Amino acid sequence: MDIKEKLLEGGVIAVIRHANKDNIIPVVKALIAGGIIGIEITVENDGGFEAIAACRNAFDDIALGAGTVVSVESARRAIESGATFIFSPILSEEVVKYSKEQGVLSIPGCYSPTEIFHAVQWGADMVKIFPAANLGPSYIKNIRAPLPAIPMVVTGGIDLHNLGDFIRASADAVGIGSQLVDMKKVSSEGYLDLITENAKKFVAAVKEARGK
Repeated sequence: MDIKEKLLEGGVIAVIRHANKDNIIPVVKALIAGGIIGIEITVENDGGFEAIAACRNAFDDIALGAGTVVSVESARRAIESGATFIFSPILSEEVVKYSKEQGVLSIPGCYSPTEIFHAVQWGADMVKIFPAANLGPSYIKNIRAPLPAIPMVVTGGIDLHNLGDFIRASADAVGIGSQLVDMKKVSSEGYLDLITENAKKFVAAVKEARGK
């Protein structure tokens, strides 16, 4: 199963902010125990790149990606660290094309049908609809008819209450941030178990919404 298939099959991508090489491994283990293998580590700072490298060396079966990538330089560092997909909050032609040249998945952030169309033209494998909660599930349903081919990942304000509505509206996967992982709490007693418990809930919610 390739990286794209892993992301779409699982349907849940964990978005992890403020990670570093010292705190990431137990968190990813907790997510895997809950059934999530789509791992996006944001790279606003050097700790994110180090965390990706640590995961690359520790895990074989996850789909490991970098998030908040807004420049070719960040994409380059992320890929060198071991990222197999590049997630962006915005649409950058340069980042999309560079990612594809390097043989990794490109998932740019899009808000409008025009941006989605350009993303497809430039070679994006999937698009990140962001911020999805501002747009609502009906937006996904309405743009799916004229833009049926490209997989859509919804992120931004997705939780257990609205996840099912987005999946039923034809979203292919969801990106979940602080609802799953708050790195400020990882040292708290029992928090890793809570990550696993919540991961199971999100995975189950996707399966239920898909009718599986």
